[in-house]
Amino acid sequence: MIEPARAALILIDMQNGFIDAASPLCIAGAAASVPACACALGAARAHGMAVFHVRRQYAADGSDVEAVRWEAWAEGGRPLSAVDPKSLECPSELAPLTGEPIVMKPSWSAFFGTELAMMLRAKGIDTLVLAGTTTPNCVRSTAYDGLARGFNVAVLRDATSSRTPEAQQANLADMACAGIQLLNAADLAADGLLHIRDTEAEVARAVKLERRAARRQAPQGALSPTAHCDALATPRLDAIETVSTGWINKYILHYTTPDGRPYEYEGTSRKEPEAYEAQLRRLGAGQRPVTDAVGMVPVLPDGSVLLIREFRYPLNSWCISFPAGLIDAGETIREAVARELEEETGYRLREDLGDTAVRVLPQTGFSSTGMSEESVQVVYAFVEPGGAARPEDAEHICPFVLRRSEIRHFLDTNETPIGTRCQLILEAMAL
Repeated sequence: MIEPARAALILIDMQNGFIDAASPLCIAGAAASVPACACALGAARAHGMAVFHVRRQYAADGSDVEAVRWEAWAEGGRPLSAVDPKSLECPSELAPLTGEPIVMKPSWSAFFGTELAMMLRAKGIDTLVLAGTTTPNCVRSTAYDGLARGFNVAVLRDATSSRTPEAQQANLADMACAGIQLLNAADLAADGLLHIRDTEAEVARAVKLERRAARRQAPQGALSPTAHCDALATPRLDAIETVSTGWINKYILHYTTPDGRPYEYEGTSRKEPEAYEAQLRRLGAGQRPVTDAVGMVPVLPDGSVLLIREFRYPLNSWCISFPAGLIDAGETIREAVARELEEETGYRLREDLGDTAVRVLPQTGFSSTGMSEESVQVVYAFVEPGGAARPEDAEHICPFVLRRSEIRHFLDTNETPIGTRCQLILEAMAL
């Protein structure tokens, strides 16, 4: 059974502009589905599922209205824009509770041009239950995009709507053929996620078993695709020579290669000799490293990301990066995240999310494996504005916020040096 913490209800476009019969964009079946949507909302909250409200808001000049809707929209009072504020609202029984994100989408799918996938992954969610309107357009495109991203996807039959009953039934049947699971709001209320299969996990297990069976049946001496890497002999670390000490310490590592030749390599570290050697021995034995620093991907309630522009002395230049910093002695990762956030940016962890305001990635990474053993734990941090920043005297930092829709343009036009980790994460978010 899928745990409620791994699932989210996605309520799509249940706004007056699509529900009100007087609106030129009204979906004929939307009003009748409001009670079922309210039932689904109550069920999701009662069972401990996350809830995301997906909305549409057009520019008042119509520049982002879908071409097929533009004429009706323009002649019908420009609903779902600032010109008609009431059309942007939702029925009171469908109103978001505090802490439930509202995701603004620029087109049909809730995933297109939004940070929804990142927000779901950050919460560990792998199962989506969809409700809202319209089934052939926004619900269906969101469902298919969810499948393409590896989510289990279910659609609530009675909490979704179309312009005609025939369109509703045809689209539900077609989605079922594509692997989208169907149930009713009452099923969710009574049984939670009992009727939703964890198909993604089932397939992953089946593939894993099939690969194991293939390895067992392989001819004697056959290798897996990575076996040649595992079989490689490892150089032996014989001694560590300290060259200089200071804020950055320099060492010479004396190795013996697998064919018996001596080899020297220069390394740097912030650690003193004893701690440095202990870290290398730990890594050589396949153990987890002592984590030296924390790197954050701070996400605001609307899905925007918080970055910093900082003067970096080794570059003699300003540099774009995510907030990061060393973990002080005795500090937990969460404590280091909270402290560095407040010091560098003035932002703080969201109090309403409690322990879930920080999501730690499962594996520690390394800053520069060709030069140092420094390990960095990357986390997603869900943040909100706090007080004033408190950087150290020698730190020159300017925090700034970047909306998901702005990331591509920023990456294409930015000429300030940028940290590799920050660049790669932003590139992934811009896809």
